[in-house]
Amino acid sequence: PRWLDFVYWALNNKVAEHQVEAYGGTGWNGPKGGVIFHWAPGSHWERDTLASFGFTVGHIDGEHRWTDTMFPDFFEKHGGVYGISVKDRLSEIGPKSQDVWSEFLEYGGGERSPYYRYLFHREAVVDPVARKIYLLGGHGVAFSYTFERYYHEVREVLTDCRAIDFFEMYDLLGPGFAARGNWARQNPPPDDIKRVGFANDEGVAPGTAEASRYDPNPPPVPVPPDLPDADAMRRGQRVYMAQCAVCHGVRGDGEGFLASGFDDMPRDFQRGTYKFRTTATGELPTIEDIERTVSRGVERSSMPAWSQFLTKQEIHDVSRYLVVFSERFVAAWRVGERPTRLKVSPRPPELSASASRGDETYRALQCQACHGEHGRGDGPSAPTLRNDWDQPIAAADLTYKWSFRNGHEPEDIYRTLIGGLNGTPMPSYDSALPDEADRWALVAHILSLSPAERPALHVVDFATQRRQRIGPDGRVLPPATPRHGADR
Repeated sequence: PRWLDFVYWALNNKVAEHQVEAYGGTGWNGPKGGVIFHWAPGSHWERDTLASFGFTVGHIDGEHRWTDTMFPDFFEKHGGVYGISVKDRLSEIGPKSQDVWSEFLEYGGGERSPYYRYLFHREAVVDPVARKIYLLGGHGVAFSYTFERYYHEVREVLTDCRAIDFFEMYDLLGPGFAARGNWARQNPPPDDIKRVGFANDEGVAPGTAEASRYDPNPPPVPVPPDLPDADAMRRGQRVYMAQCAVCHGVRGDGEGFLASGFDDMPRDFQRGTYKFRTTATGELPTIEDIERTVSRGVERSSMPAWSQFLTKQEIHDVSRYLVVFSERFVAAWRVGERPTRLKVSPRPPELSASASRGDETYRALQCQACHGEHGRGDGPSAPTLRNDWDQPIAAADLTYKWSFRNGHEPEDIYRTLIGGLNGTPMPSYDSALPDEADRWALVAHILSLSPAERPALHVVDFATQRRQRIGPDGRVLPPATPRHGADR
């Protein structure tokens, strides 16, 4: 019943204001297993906490949506900006090292950084009906927290002892002292308060509703003791709970407390449906497929390249723990069932010479219905696409191969075409393309739609060219317009 008053009290006192510090923290001599968050600077709630790498990446990528174009001077020394997320850019620069993250966070969050205060976020609006808090941050970003998400943030700073002021004032002044007292200078409309149970027809003050219960620490899914590699799975459980559960959820259902703020929802492991595989359509992945995805991360999502943060052994262990979330996967694992692998024929010499033939195949298969006439992901069916979880899903922009989530090497594209992407509208074309020459021709056509070199914008031209060179999707365009492939 005290929750809404607590939200307004915490908001007014800027308890959840924080700075993302460098890896290990500026001047930090404590544990090195994450990133230091500096909370409530200048107040008597001020403190440092150690956040997991998973939380940190999810927060600055999935919620704040930082891109390399926000920090052009930092990325200039690494070849300019591409118009992609900071997470994807840093994983490309240093795919197996935390050092580049340390360097970036020191640049953006260190005490000598010009962004030190600028990158703070602040709570802007509380919506008690939607049970959300809307926030504004540096670089003009805006995002929202559910009440549950806000709870996890505030509990990093407060215990009941540290929040003693709130409890004393609540007991002294009664329900509604902060919510109706306009402490945060943004009173919710009375009708909204009533609709969510913080008032009734007699005008009872906010804070007298029935308590709703939220369990922030559900137990992890146990490892069946009879499974092969059970010891590795138990080790992986510890890694998962520390780094992965904030996004994918303790139960592996894709509903971690961070997930509600993401544009691209974390994978739900319970169905055993994996998009990125070297196996036939509809099949489970191999364990090596999972390790590869965990290691490399996923472009255009908040899934990090965990090879930057975890050891090979930890990746080995946590990949096996993912098995336990799916009854289908557990049953297959228990009896040693192995999925059928896709066979990729040898890449033909002079692959690019078959691009014109591939263009004909592209149109014969009606690929333009989703991917568009010129492969930009803007076909007439694109707005209607949804995945197996009934979430909207975008058709891939084939004119920018660097964003292909299943890889952009010719063999990667072949596997995507023939194996499909389980759980999405992208089917397998195994039976529709029986001729190997047609398969590779289509691969050649798709590759021909992208520029030969990845478009980059350099800091010397950034101020004058960003309006012309940064497209509506945020990516840097080639210097010449129209975009490559538009006149094919």
